[in-house]
Amino acid sequence: MKSEIDAPAFTSTVRQPLLLRWRYGAWVLATLAIVALFSHLGALPMDTHSDEARRALVSLEMILSGDYLTPTVNGIRYFNKPPLYNWLIIGSYWLFGNYSSLALRFPMALSLVLFGLTIFFFVRRYVPAQASSLRGKSTPPLSAGLVTPSVIAFAVAMMLVTNARMWLYDSLLGLIDITFSWVTYTAFLLVYHFERRRNYWALYLSTYALTAIGFMLKGLPSLVFEGLTLLTWFSYTRQFRRLLHPAHWAGIILFALLVGTYYVAYFTRNQIPFRDLASVLVDQSARRTVVNYGLGQTLRHMLTYPFEMMHLFAPYTALVVLLFRSKLWCVLRTEPFIAFNTLTFLVNFIVYWASPEVFARYLFPLLPLLFTVLAYLYYVQTAPTDPRRIWPERIWQVIGVILTVGCWTAVWYPETRSLPGIVWKTAIVCCLLGLVTWSMFRPSINRLGLMLALMVVVRVGYNWLVLPPRFEQRDFHRKTAERVASRTRGAPLFGFRQTIGSDRSNDVSTYQATDINSFYIAAYRNDILRITDQKIDGAYYIADSISLPGEWYTVVDTLTLFNHHPAYIVRFKPAGTAVLQ
Repeated sequence: MKSEIDAPAFTSTVRQPLLLRWRYGAWVLATLAIVALFSHLGALPMDTHSDEARRALVSLEMILSGDYLTPTVNGIRYFNKPPLYNWLIIGSYWLFGNYSSLALRFPMALSLVLFGLTIFFFVRRYVPAQASSLRGKSTPPLSAGLVTPSVIAFAVAMMLVTNARMWLYDSLLGLIDITFSWVTYTAFLLVYHFERRRNYWALYLSTYALTAIGFMLKGLPSLVFEGLTLLTWFSYTRQFRRLLHPAHWAGIILFALLVGTYYVAYFTRNQIPFRDLASVLVDQSARRTVVNYGLGQTLRHMLTYPFEMMHLFAPYTALVVLLFRSKLWCVLRTEPFIAFNTLTFLVNFIVYWASPEVFARYLFPLLPLLFTVLAYLYYVQTAPTDPRRIWPERIWQVIGVILTVGCWTAVWYPETRSLPGIVWKTAIVCCLLGLVTWSMFRPSINRLGLMLALMVVVRVGYNWLVLPPRFEQRDFHRKTAERVASRTRGAPLFGFRQTIGSDRSNDVSTYQATDINSFYIAAYRNDILRITDQKIDGAYYIADSISLPGEWYTVVDTLTLFNHHPAYIVRFKPAGTAVLQ
């Protein structure tokens, strides 16, 4: 096969200028990514199809009640998640001085940046930039020095930030998962970091402290991650006895003290049985497993889940072909950091692989582990002309062509053609996409880097062309809440029976459909929208046709709750003085 680049000559003549250009390019790319992330962070009102509104509502009710120990939803105790992420949102509300979408999402975006920096720090420190020589075979040309640990580390960090699911969806929502994933990944890597130094006190104390933080963010999954990672790595390195080290017991005690301090304070304030809270936390972790869904559905999920994840975390998952065409087992035997990333990913991935009801964002803590292995195989174990690179790089080229041509649909698409500056914005995006795609078709030793650049440009176009048409649809409930708050000002307002707070599925542990209505109404009225079945003179109620039969009331206004659910603002009257429905 004819070589695109004479690697030895290329290395000796232009290696340093190339690395310098990569360094400058990395700074430019990282800066553009941060600008793209934060510039439109608050462009849209809250999402109506995720639990973003739940995070916002719980945080708001803590502020309105003045009780920062007891999470509530519509004034009812909420046990599904510990309150740490709500405290972060509250801090952001105070920082921005309002309850805006920007303030809600700022902790997530900041966590994503810190997540990327953490990945860069650990991967640069430990990733091997040269392939080990196995059985006398020569190393690939890139081991001569064209790739440095910084190049690989930057690629892994950007792969995490700019994969399709993260970049075009979750990085626009104020959810727990990115912050939780950053904390969890840090705990993973500290196991490796301190184990290499044989510093077991630092290992256990630091990782269990982070596990406590993870627990206070999302509950029991953090303990599962910690336990599986420690058991797997110490078993692989034949140091099983290290699990009995006194520092391990100290770490467990530290975890218990950190988490226990909160729950002692919680149960001191709330005189309720411990089992009420514990049962919900356990259910949140167990309800998505084979226990609830049966063996048949679990097996179907296990067959389809890897393929589903492939397209959600595209385009970098195209590199998984390298796992099957590389001698990965030999790499694992000679490169402990790659072995750690591989084993930690696999053992924790199995938990979700065997659970039928999981969301893509649950894998965020594990993605950097997978991407580290893929980037290492790409940069170090394969040369620019290696046939193993052909299919991933061809896929990226096709993606580039489709995006470059396809972005012009915004000019005639009904929802975008009337946007201000649609033609010049589309032209700029098209030119940038075309430039990067053109570079992909030229001889290159770093098409992965070009794919990263393409995804950054995609986000710029997404901000300009895709987000604005969604504004009116999402803003509907905010406008409705503003009208309700104005109409009921100066009098108590309640949700009557199950009209507010009901998910209409008889499963009280699932996402509550009217959280977004409750949040906006509470924010405008500066008062918690509580649920009651009691009728108070002079009070207003939000009620629906299911809750009102047999009641005497006067309709003050009508409104639409999420999702397209008709309801009324009513006042109850003594029997015979109003319409009986």
